[in-house]
Amino acid sequence: MDLDEAEQAELVGVDVAGLVDAIVACPAGSDGSGSPTFTTTSPDWWIGGRTFGGMVIAQALSAALAEAPTGFELHSLHGYFMGPTPPGAHTTHMVAGVRDGRSFATREVVSTVAGRETFRMLCSFHAPEEGDEYQLPMASGVPGPEDSEPARGVFRFESRALGPSSRREDGSFLSTRRCWFRARGPLGDDPAVHACLLAYLSDMTGASFRPLSLGTWGWHTDASLDHALWFHRPWRADAWSFFDLQALVNAGGRATVRATMHGEDGTLHLSMAQELLIRKLDEPMTFEVPPQPGVRRPEES
Repeated sequence: MDLDEAEQAELVGVDVAGLVDAIVACPAGSDGSGSPTFTTTSPDWWIGGRTFGGMVIAQALSAALAEAPTGFELHSLHGYFMGPTPPGAHTTHMVAGVRDGRSFATREVVSTVAGRETFRMLCSFHAPEEGDEYQLPMASGVPGPEDSEPARGVFRFESRALGPSSRREDGSFLSTRRCWFRARGPLGDDPAVHACLLAYLSDMTGASFRPLSLGTWGWHTDASLDHALWFHRPWRADAWSFFDLQALVNAGGRATVRATMHGEDGTLHLSMAQELLIRKLDEPMTFEVPPQPGVRRPEES
């Protein structure tokens, strides 16, 4: 089982309520232009000197959702990582109204740490309306969460990892990461909390963006460059979601991936796309803490 830095941090003894508290942005007045601002504090769970990107996205999204127009639902976000957020850092999120239309509204969030911009995101909201219903189905033959092996360790999220699909004759994989996720315990009924936690989970990519080095850590510098999400239907983060990730291409020191989340009933409720930096190191990194089971040290690869 691949565990990335985010999942290693999940093994820390903090319950789901502690995760929600870390994500939810607190109002902090307004900036000089009158735009509302919010604050969050990054947990100190992370190794490697930077906060997990899913946490950065979720905290900024929490601020945006607090300023969403009444009656509108989140349907997409597009964010760029401008610099690392150190563990334990206090982040300020400035929310600006970009557009308020009859059907759609847009908010921009600029996140800063000590005056330095770390993340910038646009969120779009849609007034609910009826329309055609069509979707691509979940992959066939996928074992359900109750028929899959639980992850070892105590996580804030329950996880059932299925591993990648079989390598095809041309050396490629249809899917490089397949797993079930849900929060460990009920989360209440606030749709903003569920959206933020699903955004957090959407960045749990493991090493799936590096098909030629799946399951290994320490030989590369890996960093998210951007992140895009589409929320097709409201969904609960304490219900099972099947996360199916496909690595599209590695080229120019970058990786591009896409992923979907289906519910246990087959409902497609979220899609993700992301580009990441992949930079191979001349000398392997050493781990300050032992890697978790399933993650091979460089010298073991």
